[in-house]
Amino acid sequence: MTRGKKPEAAIRDAKKFAEKMGYQWQENTDNPELGYDLLLFKPGYAFLLKVRVVRNHIDPEAFYEDLLADDLREVRALPFPPWMPREIWLRTQHERTFRRLRIYDVAVGEIGFFDPDEYVNPHARD
Repeated sequence: MTRGKKPEAAIRDAKKFAEKMGYQWQENTDNPELGYDLLLFKPGYAFLLKVRVVRNHIDPEAFYEDLLADDLREVRALPFPPWMPREIWLRTQHERTFRRLRIYDVAVGEIGFFDPDEYVNPHARD
């Protein structure tokens, strides 16, 4: 389990952000040892979500595999079917926007634009 307390304020913000994109959510209150915070779903789409806040500015050249190694390990190890999508929504203490990171077995993909959610990531790398 990741060290430190859960980012409760960021999780509240993530719930509101998800609702704006048409998602409903279910919080992981039954088993907090599992490495996710919310299950997000809407017709035809669902995924597991971990919300993460880092203290400092994120270098545009940073590798998420290094920056979030423990979190990625936890999310990848979740006891859900491998076809269940997993994301980490990341932001710094001074940002109000989330970076949506899709977690795969061997890679991390930053979502820059996703039309069904009308999501635009202002920090997406070109």
